[in-house]
Amino acid sequence: MKSLSPLAGKTILIIGEPSFLSDGAKQALIACQASVAGPVVVSSAMECLSEGLVFEAAIIDVGISDQAMLWLNEWLEARGIPFVFAHDQRSKPPPGGFILSDRPADIDAMIAALFGPDLSYYH
Repeated sequence: MKSLSPLAGKTILIIGEPSFLSDGAKQALIACQASVAGPVVVSSAMECLSEGLVFEAAIIDVGISDQAMLWLNEWLEARGIPFVFAHDQRSKPPPGGFILSDRPADIDAMIAALFGPDLSYYH
């Protein structure tokens, strides 16, 4: 029997413009047994979070405004919700950054950061 993915049964909130989450990346997350919420734009995300949207982790577009990034960072850290900032697969990220794509290595890197053994960091 195949073991369950660390994403199994978890809802992952995607925060960014609609084009941030490609169909391939969404299907890769679903293949890992996750539910995907979003993508939601930053202004809607702030409203959804304030109204009690339930999710276990977030993947946030690194291209959002600095003010929104700081607000999301503080809000998520205060609630102990793991998150990562990522680039979409169309942009050329600096070395070492997370990429939201359908490539297994990219998905595995985000899963490890969000739900791996070292949960002491969020991004």
